[in-house]
Amino acid sequence: MPTDPLMNLPPDRIPEPSQDRMTETIAAAQQLFTRQPVKSTDEAAAFRRQFFGGTWMEAILGAGLVTAAGIIAFSLSPTFIAAVPPGSVPLPAETFRTDMQETRGMRPPDLDMIAPLEPATFGDLQLGVRNVEDRFGVYLVDDKGLEQQLLSGNKGVQEAISVTDAVLTAWNGQQVLSVRSGFGDLQRWDAFVEEQFGFTLSPTLSRIIWDAADAQDVRDRLAATGASD
Repeated sequence: MPTDPLMNLPPDRIPEPSQDRMTETIAAAQQLFTRQPVKSTDEAAAFRRQFFGGTWMEAILGAGLVTAAGIIAFSLSPTFIAAVPPGSVPLPAETFRTDMQETRGMRPPDLDMIAPLEPATFGDLQLGVRNVEDRFGVYLVDDKGLEQQLLSGNKGVQEAISVTDAVLTAWNGQQVLSVRSGFGDLQRWDAFVEEQFGFTLSPTLSRIIWDAADAQDVRDRLAATGASD
C-alpha cells in the first residue's frame, strides 16, 4: 500500500503567543483612552518603537501590529474604497461655493428695452438719455434713427442724468464728438473719436475737455492739442 511522503514530515509547530507582544498590544489599546505613552514591560524590547500619543492608526503602528506599507496598500485597494459609502467622507469647505446662483435672468435688461429715450438736439446732432432707477445711458441717434450707446453707468435713484450740450469737431483727420452730461451743477464733457463702427470714448481727449466752459472752449482745447482740419 503506497504511503504519502508528506505523512512522514514532522507536524507543524503551533507558535505560542508572546506574552510581551500581548502586553504591548493591551497597553496600546489603553493608550487610545488615556493618551499616555506606551511603555514596554520588557527591557529587552526598549529598542522598539514607542507610542507617544496620537491617532488610533499611530497606536497600531506603535504596537507593531501593522506596517505602514500594509495600511497604505489596504487604504488604496478597491475593497476599501468600495466599503466607504459616498458622502461619508467630509469634503473641504473651500471645494464648494455656497453663493452660486443661476445666472440666467440675472443680468439687468438693456435700458432701451425698459425706458424711452429722452431726446436732446444740438444743431444736426441728435442725442438722448435714458434713466432707470440707479442706471443711466447716453445715446447718439443717426439720421436713420439708429442708436449707439455712448455712455452708461450708475447713479443715485433720485438723480436724473441729462445731456446739456454736444459738438462735432474735426481733429487730426478724425471726427471727435464731445458731449456734456450730468445732473444739476455736476456736468462734464466726454470726447468720443469716430472709428469704423461708430464713436469710441477717448479718455485722453476727455481729460483735456472735461471742464470746458462751452462748445467753443472744447474746440479751442482740441485745436491746441493737434492739427485741426
